[in-house]
Amino acid sequence: PFIALFRMAAKVALVEPFYGGSHKQLIDILAAHFDCDLFTLPPTKWHWRMRVSALYFCSIIPKQNYSLVADTVVFNSHFNMNSFLESVDSFLKTMPDCRPKGVAEQIRPKCIVIYFPIEFPPKRILPVVLNTDDAGSYRSSTPLHLVWPHRWEHDKGPDEFCTLLLKLLEEKVAFVVSILGSHTNDIPVVLEETISKLGSRVLHRGPVSKEEYWCILMKAHVVVSTAKHEFFGVAMLEASYCGCYPLCPNRLVYPEIFPSMTF
Repeated sequence: PFIALFRMAAKVALVEPFYGGSHKQLIDILAAHFDCDLFTLPPTKWHWRMRVSALYFCSIIPKQNYSLVADTVVFNSHFNMNSFLESVDSFLKTMPDCRPKGVAEQIRPKCIVIYFPIEFPPKRILPVVLNTDDAGSYRSSTPLHLVWPHRWEHDKGPDEFCTLLLKLLEEKVAFVVSILGSHTNDIPVVLEETISKLGSRVLHRGPVSKEEYWCILMKAHVVVSTAKHEFFGVAMLEASYCGCYPLCPNRLVYPEIFPSMTF
C-alpha cells in the first residue's frame, strides 16, 4: 500500500519543516525511491516549525504541487491518528472566530495508517561489529550499557532520564551510557550537568555516523525512552532490532509498537 499510494501521482511533493533525525530519515527513504520535489527547513525549534512553517511553504511551493483538500490522510501510527482525531475539534474551538465544525468526522473516513519504513542493517554485519558470533555472550561480558538515542530536547524527557542515571550512580551500579541524538546549541542544562557528573561512564555523547550508531546499538543492553512526545519511535525499534531491551513508558505509541511487552 505504501508504494501504491505514491505511484498514484507522477510526481510527489515532500514537505518537511523539521528536516533532521527520523524526519530526515523518512524523507530520504522516500526521495530515493520516488520522483519527488523536496521542500524542507532546518531541524531547529521543533514546536515553532510545526506551528508556522505552513506560512513559509505556501509561499514557495508552486500551486500545481499540492491540493487544498486531501483524498487520503496518512498517519504513521494508530496512536498518532487517534490522538489527532480525538483532539482536533477541541483544538479548533480555541480559534477566536470562523470555527469549522465536525472536522474529525469529515477526515476520519479518509485516514489510514502506514508505518514508518525503517532500513535496518543486514544481520550478517553483527559478528563483524562485535568480533564474535554470539551477541549474547558479548553482552554478558560487559557492564550494563544504556543507550538514549533521542533529540536533546525537553519533549524527549531528559530530566527523567538524568534522574535515572544519577540514581544508578548513587546505588553504585556498574554501568556505562551512550547519550546519542542530535542537538542544537541550546542543550538542556540537566544533560550537561549529568554528563559532567558521570565522567568516563559516558561512552558516547551527541550525534554519530550511521555506521557507528549501529555499532553502538549492537553493543548496548538497554534502550531507554523517557519521551513526553512520540508518534512512532524509530530509534527504539532500531535499537530493539539490534538486541537492546526497550525500557519505555506505558503511554504514547509504545504500547502499539511493543504490544507484548510488560511495562
